[in-house]
Amino acid sequence: MSEKGKIAKQMKEIVELFMSEPQLKAHMLMAIEEHMKESDLVFGRLANLHHDMFSKQEYPFIYIAAAVELIVLAGDLLDDVVDQDRLKDDAITVHTAIGLLLLGQQVIAHLHIADEKKLKALSYVTSCLLQSVHGQQTDVVCDVQTEADYVKMVEKKSGSLVAMACVIGALLAGKEDIATIETYASYIGIAAQIDNDLDALYNWDKKADIHAKKKSLPILYMLESKHDNLWKQYFNNEIDYDEMYVQKEKALQQMEQEGAIYYAKVMSQIYKEKAWQEIEKLDVDDAYKSVLKTFI
Repeated sequence: MSEKGKIAKQMKEIVELFMSEPQLKAHMLMAIEEHMKESDLVFGRLANLHHDMFSKQEYPFIYIAAAVELIVLAGDLLDDVVDQDRLKDDAITVHTAIGLLLLGQQVIAHLHIADEKKLKALSYVTSCLLQSVHGQQTDVVCDVQTEADYVKMVEKKSGSLVAMACVIGALLAGKEDIATIETYASYIGIAAQIDNDLDALYNWDKKADIHAKKKSLPILYMLESKHDNLWKQYFNNEIDYDEMYVQKEKALQQMEQEGAIYYAKVMSQIYKEKAWQEIEKLDVDDAYKSVLKTFI
């Protein structure tokens, strides 16, 4: 069975073990199935890798990976509620998300590991989730005006979650110096968010970012352009979403012609290279570094 399959299997077993309310349990298991289809379980795999990197144990600690993925899945479901994406029943979705969030933390609390390590890990989870909430709120209310605002928002929104996954694995393995891990994890998260934002530009029907007027790097670039364009008209409320949607191919063409898409891709690559440089500072076997770089 693949690592992804093992993590998903463990997630389901955790739900079966701890959840007793039939409807809620069913929705949690269904959410895990959907998560499996849409995700490579990167966060759980990162947690597993970092525990393996710094632990003297020879077997992969899938329980930690499953706990992290339960927490991340909870966040994804809450994002869907906020963005009103693909949802039929907000109430059960919220309850499912809260249940998964608490389950993930409960799993960590029940690990057969020294209490001191678990306390540090749980405290770090809380800190990262708070940072992510701050970033999400900034994004939702569209309080991003400059590239610096965007990077700061993304660092909190996405960088903190990647850091959570990486650092939890390391802390539970007994690693104390986590500064380098936090740095490259943040860079990985920023690069991934830039890539996700680019993807959203080409998938208007699947993502609500454009409708919500979220300002990604390419959009900020277009808003600063000296030339008039559809993006300026849309964000200045000169045209509504329906008008923008009808002209989406032209809007994307304007982005490509102005260099906005290329610029965002370059920025993503810069953060990836920064992450690679930080990874090289790790005092671990080169084989681990090579595996870690495949996540970028």
